[in-house]
Amino acid sequence: MNVLIIGDNKINDYVCEYFTQRGMVATVISDVHSLRSLTGEVGAFTARLKGADTGGGSIDADFVVVTEQPGGARQGELGVKNIVSSSVTTDGGAPLVCAGTRTLVEGTIFLTPNSPCLTPSTEPVVFLLDYICESPMAATISALSDAIAFAQKKRQVYYLAKFIRTAGRGVEALYSQARELGVTFIKYEDIQISADQNEEDFTISVSGGGTGDGEFAFNIKTKNLFSDGDSDVGERFAYVAEKLNLTVNKFGYLTEDRYFLAPALTSRRGVYHLARDLIAERLDEGLDFIYSLAVSGIWEKPSHGVAKIDGKKCVFCYNCFRACPHAALAPDLKENCMKCLSQACAGCGICASLCPANAITLEKETAVIKDTRRNKALVVYCENTDSIDTNFIHNCFGEALPVTCGGLIDVRCLSDGLVSFDRIMSVVCPDDACRHFDGNKRACAQTKRLQCMLEEAGISADKLHILKASHTMPGVNNELEVFLGGYNLDSC
Repeated sequence: MNVLIIGDNKINDYVCEYFTQRGMVATVISDVHSLRSLTGEVGAFTARLKGADTGGGSIDADFVVVTEQPGGARQGELGVKNIVSSSVTTDGGAPLVCAGTRTLVEGTIFLTPNSPCLTPSTEPVVFLLDYICESPMAATISALSDAIAFAQKKRQVYYLAKFIRTAGRGVEALYSQARELGVTFIKYEDIQISADQNEEDFTISVSGGGTGDGEFAFNIKTKNLFSDGDSDVGERFAYVAEKLNLTVNKFGYLTEDRYFLAPALTSRRGVYHLARDLIAERLDEGLDFIYSLAVSGIWEKPSHGVAKIDGKKCVFCYNCFRACPHAALAPDLKENCMKCLSQACAGCGICASLCPANAITLEKETAVIKDTRRNKALVVYCENTDSIDTNFIHNCFGEALPVTCGGLIDVRCLSDGLVSFDRIMSVVCPDDACRHFDGNKRACAQTKRLQCMLEEAGISADKLHILKASHTMPGVNNELEVFLGGYNLDSC
């Protein structure tokens, strides 16, 4: 098997050696700008390079490993950064620019209370983690250690994080020591940062709380803000994501940086990313994960089958090509229609729901359950929510229909269900938790579209409801019981 490694990273030699020892042929592209495109699918990728004749400037690979990091960071540059307020504009859209970075190598402290970039002791020191994406454990340990050092100097220290991590060796002891020294810990849900150019300081507005915890809002003003991440992924990383046709979030980060996704996975089958937390703490674990997928033949067709395109109906509009989060659609210039790369398709059905010519279907598309009995409700749920108890639904005299992704819940699916059921509830993943990249938002949009159509026809839109749920959310069964009992619920 051939593996292609893309990125400028000091771990490239180690990654090459890892796969070479397992009988694979490894090729490295360290100059990411030499990459023109990556076509094909898992088991048959072709990377085309710039500055070479066709054929001589290409590399064939079975799978791809990306080592390039957001912000252009190389191995070791994983620590907290000092954000300089003079580099931030207040127009509301400019990214925070970080400066004064010190490298973190094997857990050494890279920032001291005597650093010349700090303002006098009257200013609080703020450590911000999980900003833009989740921080790795290495940055957590570094930030806690530095927070302790500042607190020992009698500085007022705030430690802001979206997640509390205690699994690392000695981390709990660091938390305890920091608390005893007076470090203020704030677990936030939302954060807004604004900069004052004249005063050269930041105003940090954090909010949090929830059911049972109460709500809180807190403002901190300081010149000393140290953040683990910023909203600028860097030109090189953005270039790699674009050329590999990978789905990114609104900040340009790959979705595997989100904590709830499996390590190293990207939106494209056979393309893996060694994210910074893997590099810092679990490099061998990440490589083992990639290797196991490469040799296990896990690239089988999804349970619902792959997308099937009717060339006679296809109008070559490229809507499916642009929308597919898995880069599974490609133009077939000989047939003048789109084609599906079966080994890349995840069977999510997003392309089928968007095709204006209805030219795309899934080979094993699940039929909507037909039931001649009236006064019953249908619950269409995304399998990835992991929150639906089908026995509970049946006991409440309802029917359940699983789909592989919320993106499969479209107007046609819902309208067909209304033929046999009085009410339909669509259960999808919460926002920013969809494994198939905003399939839940597509389901909401499709449902609201049908609600508008029903209202225009003089039919109550209360027949359709949406519930965003996950296995960790309490009260899901209670909401379903109310819905199955015939009461109205607010849609999303």
